[in-house]
Amino acid sequence: MPGTVDRLFVRGESIGDYRVQELIAQGGMGFVYLATAPGGDDVALKLLKRDLVPDDVARRRFAREADIARRVDHPHVVPVVDVGEHDGIPFLAQRFVRGGTLADKIDREGPLSAADTVAICIDIAGALDALHAVGLVHRDLKPANILLDEREVAFITDFGLAKDHHGSVLTRPGQALGSLDYMAPEQIRADTVGPTTDVYGLGCVIFTCLAGAPPFADQHGTRILWAHLQEPPPDPVARRSDVPGALGEAVLRALEKEPEDRPQTATEFALALQAANA
Repeated sequence: MPGTVDRLFVRGESIGDYRVQELIAQGGMGFVYLATAPGGDDVALKLLKRDLVPDDVARRRFAREADIARRVDHPHVVPVVDVGEHDGIPFLAQRFVRGGTLADKIDREGPLSAADTVAICIDIAGALDALHAVGLVHRDLKPANILLDEREVAFITDFGLAKDHHGSVLTRPGQALGSLDYMAPEQIRADTVGPTTDVYGLGCVIFTCLAGAPPFADQHGTRILWAHLQEPPPDPVARRSDVPGALGEAVLRALEKEPEDRPQTATEFALALQAANA
C-alpha cells in the first residue's frame, strides 16, 4: 500500500453513511471533505491518507484526535460526531464550522483589529484550559487549526499531535512535533511539554493576528527553530498606531523562552491581553 495514490472523492459519492459535497482541505495526514450526514446536517469529514493506513503511529494519532475531541466538552472545541472506516480507511466526522480558518481570514484581510484579536484569544484560551484540565497538550496551535464561524466565534480543532500525560506517547525518540512558525523552544528541544507550551503557541498565533505574519517570518527552515530558541521576537505592534503598545508587551510575555516566565495558563494570557486593550 505504501506509495498508493489516493483517489479523491467527488460530489455525490458516499463515504460510509455520508454524501460528499466537495473537498475543502488536504494536508500531510489526510483529506477533509464537506459532506452531508444521514439526517441532512453538514459535517467536515476527515480521512486518513491511504498510504498512512499501515502506519501504526499515524492510525493511533488519528484515533486519538477523535477520542480527545469527545473527551473535552467545551463550546470552543469542535466536536466529533462519528468515527468509522470506509474501504479500510479511517474517517471521523466533525461539526462543520462554516467560516473557514483563522489563516484564511488573515490571508484575506491582513492584520486583525485589536478587538477581534482579543476575542479570538479569549475563545481559544478557554478551550485550551479545558484541554489542559484533562491532562492534554495540543502542541500544534496555528491559525490553520483555528476555525471561525459566521459570527467569527473561534474554535480549536486538529488534535492529531496532542500529547496525553496519562496515555501512551506517540512521538518517536528525539522527535520534535509541531509547525515551525509556532513551536515552543521546549518542543524544538524535544523536552517535556505542558500547558505553557500551548501558551507559547497561542502567543505566536496572536502575534500573527496583530502583525499579519508569525514572529520569525523573516527566517527560513531550521533558522526559524534557532530563532525560537535564541532570538528575541520583534514587537508585533511596533508599526501599528491603532493598537496599544501594551498589547504587544502582553504577547511578548507569552513568547518568553522559558516556560516558567510565561503566563501559566492560556486564560491568564487572554486576560492580560484583554487588560492591555482596555
